[in-house]
Order: sequence, then structure tokens, then C-alpha cells
Amino acid sequence: MATREGTRIGGTLTLLLAFVITIVVIVVIFAYFDGVFKFVSGGTATMAVSGAFALSGNQGNTGNVVMVIRDTSQASIVGVSLSCPSSQFASAGCGKLVLTQNGSPVSSVHPLTTGQTGTGSATLESAPGTSFSQGTVYTITVIATFSDGTTLSQALVLPAQ
Repeated sequence: MATREGTRIGGTLTLLLAFVITIVVIVVIFAYFDGVFKFVSGGTATMAVSGAFALSGNQGNTGNVVMVIRDTSQASIVGVSLSCPSSQFASAGCGKLVLTQNGSPVSSVHPLTTGQTGTGSATLESAPGTSFSQGTVYTITVIATFSDGTTLSQALVLPAQ
């Protein structure tokens, strides 16, 4: 036969257990949406990229591209490179882009983390026998490498200025 005191203790423990389970569920839901459980919730590498392509004069063999890249993913950006069509540019690797954030080059040691913005520039050369022209549109692809090993390419269509 159950006593009133035993029933009251059992009811209190049941209520306490329900409260603890509710708190744990709330914490798990918030952690899921904040990306803490990336292996469960997944995550896609994303970034926002903008840029400009400036020529030395109205026409010539060299130009300068300036990039602004913002990490909008859960993984950090640890490296950035450029790719350009060989029909327009001297090198498919375009030029050496050094992306910096607060004066330090972005790397695995100094990554660009979620919400941070990095800037960089590179000097580009036109393909042999061609020259860049003001107003002509050029495609430059930005390739970012993320801390989780994924890469993401984003093409920019930039008019030469």
C-alpha cells in the first residue's frame, strides 16, 4: 500500500524528470539550428564574393582585380585561388590572389571564419596576342577551400574599368 508521502515524492520526481527532459530537448534544438551538430544537420560551404577589374588605361595587357569575400558558411575559409579562361588571360591560374583579413593572410593558421570578410587583389595579364579593353566583360572564378575540406567555386562576371 502506497503512502501519501511516497506518492508525493514519486510525483515530484516525475515532474522534475519531465522538466529536465524539456530543457535537454530545447538545448538540442538550439544547438542543431546553430550548427553545433554539423554532422547531423549537414552544412553547405557558402560565401559572398564581389569584385572589380581595373585596367591600366583604356586598353592594355595588364589589369588589377580586387576581391571582397565574406564567409557565410559554418566552415572557415582557409584558402582562395582564381581561375580564368585561357582565351582571355595569360594563365588559367590568373594571378596570385592573397586574401587578407585584418592584415594577415588567410590560411589554415589564420582562417576566415563565419561572418568575417577578407580582401585581396591580383595583377592579371591578357592572353598572348590579345589585350584587355575597357567595357569588355571578363569572367573570373573564385575558388575557396574550407576547413572541412570542401571547395566552392563562384564565377564573377566583371566589366573592365
